[in-house]
Amino acid sequence: MSQIKLKNAKRWKPSGMRPVVICALGFFAAFCLRQLLSPFLDEALSMLFFTVNCIVMGYLFGYVYSLGLLCISIPTAMFFFRKPFYLIDGLNRTDTFMILVYCAIIMLSSLIIEWLQRERYAAVLQQRVSETRYRLLIESDQARRAEYAEKFATNGAANDAGPATSE
Repeated sequence: MSQIKLKNAKRWKPSGMRPVVICALGFFAAFCLRQLLSPFLDEALSMLFFTVNCIVMGYLFGYVYSLGLLCISIPTAMFFFRKPFYLIDGLNRTDTFMILVYCAIIMLSSLIIEWLQRERYAAVLQQRVSETRYRLLIESDQARRAEYAEKFATNGAANDAGPATSE
């Protein structure tokens, strides 16, 4: 049996302004949580909550939103949660390494999630197509049987009457 080729498997994610609003709320929640824990964490794990937010939004809405959040999260984390706080005076080796690590984690996880979501959506579409084909097959079989039964009943009634004889 051949595989059905689906070209619209990338349409698994919702569209419109709803994903943008939810991503903004997620970013705000990550920022507030990091700000709340700032006295305890100091400059350690400055991107952790932003990373979790990017991965969750990538799962819900796709890699484009996740990478967009990544582009916003890096400068935010550098400005608010890395020393010197509230100032960007340049990137040192540690900052560059941190940016590369978080970018790699977010991009890799977002692309894997996107691929898995597309495959899941394609499987759902194939299931729907198969169910529809099965229903059509059942309906055509029932129609064929009804037609055959009607034809049989008509032929049977003509045979029961028999040929007319003159005696």
